[in-house]
Amino acid sequence: MNRSGIRRSRFRAGALAASALVSVAVLTGCGGSGDGDFAVDASVSPSAAQTSAAASAVKPLTAAQLDKLSLAASDLKGFDVRKPAAYERFTKDDLRTGEADCAPVSQVMWGVALGDPAATAQRRVDSGLDDTAIDAAESAEELDAAFTVTSTTVSLASYDNEDQAKTALKSLRSSIAACDGGFQSSAGGTQDVGKVSTATAPDAGDEAVAFTATVSGDGGLLGPTKAVIFRRGSILAQFSTVNSAAVVSGDAWDFPTVLVETQETKLG
Repeated sequence: MNRSGIRRSRFRAGALAASALVSVAVLTGCGGSGDGDFAVDASVSPSAAQTSAAASAVKPLTAAQLDKLSLAASDLKGFDVRKPAAYERFTKDDLRTGEADCAPVSQVMWGVALGDPAATAQRRVDSGLDDTAIDAAESAEELDAAFTVTSTTVSLASYDNEDQAKTALKSLRSSIAACDGGFQSSAGGTQDVGKVSTATAPDAGDEAVAFTATVSGDGGLLGPTKAVIFRRGSILAQFSTVNSAAVVSGDAWDFPTVLVETQETKLG
């Protein structure tokens, strides 16, 4: 085997090994408007009161309904979409977070819905290796680019009303600010989060938040977890993404915003 072939084999083995590690620990900024308090006018018109009562009477979506709104393989090109395996699914009870204020950030990283949702649904979305690009690579840079593989946990959560969803998202904003210096978290494995920073959230839903958490995990692997959360009415959509190749190389990579765009379209 020539040197190019050996290099491809090593890169492929390294990326796949890293992908196996992050699949166990996969969690798989801020944007949008703030949370305001609304005063109730005693002279509110009957029509407005009826509208408010009707809105409060709307039942939250069930798990089955959320499941139908979740991403599917037919929605995306170049991605594998599936329901997560049992070892990839976590609950609040599974999480251990060193700092109480950091629990919301930790939940998003591990794919656990914020707050107290009425129902949830989840998908695991992995970008596939491009064998054609790997074989055609003529430089280390092209080979690195060909091994850019992202793994994303996408969680949908419905709440009893919009206020609950807003409160859950507000708690995440506070957590990001409080935990910028890092913390320790564990569920499927232990993660030492060295830094949490806000990121620019895509224009999605009624409001959106994004952050990046720099992680040092088992075996000294380094790499960021990138997360986006947006609210559409009383539903929160959470995306937590890692990149297996970047865990090995430390190279920069882009969050797969197409997942957010596609999910927003499905939510309507």
